[in-house]
Amino acid sequence: MTSETPSLGRRIARLPGQFILALINATSILVIVAIVLVLMMLNRVETAGAQLASSVTDAAMSRLQVSPEDFRARLMSIDQKLDQLSSALENPGIADNNVLRQDLAALNRNITDLKVAAQGLTMAGPDVTEAALQQAGTVITNTLIGLRDCTPLPQTNTSETTPPSS
Repeated sequence: MTSETPSLGRRIARLPGQFILALINATSILVIVAIVLVLMMLNRVETAGAQLASSVTDAAMSRLQVSPEDFRARLMSIDQKLDQLSSALENPGIADNNVLRQDLAALNRNITDLKVAAQGLTMAGPDVTEAALQQAGTVITNTLIGLRDCTPLPQTNTSETTPPSS
């Protein structure tokens, strides 16, 4: 058996094609690595977003000094009162004016309470922004440290983050 060894000229002629194939392989490997990193970062951003939403909600509820259930119940009662008033105003001949005025006065008080609560939340804006930036910085720092050391990324708990105090 004789094995034919390609001549030097043939090997040099095939070299550009092999070089292009190696570049394509390297590029495809880099694209795969980039996609995996993007997916990891999207997961981190989604997790950080959920944690941020939770801490902002907690901060808002603590600023209002009300539980989420109570706040939802208040909004539902206001919605029901608005429905009752709108139906009463659609049929002005049926409704009693005194009852309608009392309902409007109660609704105005509730709207005033909501306005005060909204102003309180507006004043809490810098605290919420500070908490958001701190949490984003922590997530980015932990991710970069984990990628640098090639270790599993630490999981952050929402219980570790506390809402800003008023």
